[in-house]
Amino acid sequence: MTRDPERRIPRISRFPGFRRFPGVPRAAAATLLAVAAVSVDTAPAAAQGAMAISAPGRPVRAGQALRISGGGDDDAARYLRACVQERALGATAWRTAGCGRTVSPGSGATVEASVRARRRGALQLRGVLYGLDAPGDPHPDVVRSSPVRMVRIH
Repeated sequence: MTRDPERRIPRISRFPGFRRFPGVPRAAAATLLAVAAVSVDTAPAAAQGAMAISAPGRPVRAGQALRISGGGDDDAARYLRACVQERALGATAWRTAGCGRTVSPGSGATVEASVRARRRGALQLRGVLYGLDAPGDPHPDVVRSSPVRMVRIH
């Protein structure tokens, strides 16, 4: 079968309603993209905040007390409380070593805790920032947590 340049095959549109207006799908797509760009530009800002702790970077002896301090802030909660949590390497549950006082957002929640290195091995520490609905809220929600810091115990 040879191709005949004089013979034209009719083009079948995927959108039969747009045969009379060939530029309509392009215009509709361009309008849709413009609306999407404007809606992304006017989206509400996400909550901002951070949590960080400081722990000794050197190995410590078993029985020695470690002073852990940290702080954080977040604008998504009504009240904030910063805490330090610890666990032995390989354990699944975190234990709260200490918490700071409850503050309002913007003033920065701080915590200073003393953690005793009980056994040889490794101790994992992290800071957790809790969001509270009221100053005495019995069920706070975790808003942010810091990266886990590892302390070697010998």
